[in-house]
Amino acid sequence: MILDLLRRFIVISLLAFGGGQSALPLVAHMAVTETGWISPQDFSTALAFSYVTPGPVLILATFIGYRVAGLAGGLAATVGAFLCPWLLATLAAQQIQRFMNHPWLRGFGRGAGPAVVGLLGVTAWSIAQQAFTSWPYALIAAAALALGLWRKVHLIFVLLGGAVLGIAISVVTLPVLR
Repeated sequence: MILDLLRRFIVISLLAFGGGQSALPLVAHMAVTETGWISPQDFSTALAFSYVTPGPVLILATFIGYRVAGLAGGLAATVGAFLCPWLLATLAAQQIQRFMNHPWLRGFGRGAGPAVVGLLGVTAWSIAQQAFTSWPYALIAAAALALGLWRKVHLIFVLLGGAVLGIAISVVTLPVLR
């Protein structure tokens, strides 16, 4: 199990062009759909909590590894998520400047960027299906989107506000809300 976690997160880290956000669809597919290690609800919750910390994908990898195989699993998933990017960055740091203007590299970036946006859309859709269990939760999402786009409210305050509203909705037993 430990080696499987390490191997899977190494593969994800190799395929995560564009940073940690681009890896989220891969992590979701691997941990929820492919292996069933965590439920879609657990993935959504872990992702929300991970945004309160620096490096949300790292925290998510550690969470998944810990859930699957305890402390050793958390360490294996974390090392797997970081090992290849660290190694590649270290090896490429001296050489990257001479390739920056190569047409193939620029074309790769122009094509990979939109592909990442599409994959993030798939992940957002999947999370939305689990999160919108009733209309108040859809309103929380709409408010978070509006605050993030137009008011530039810090992410932590948006998450805390959503969490407080979620707790209030689950505690209050109004038939209209359920």
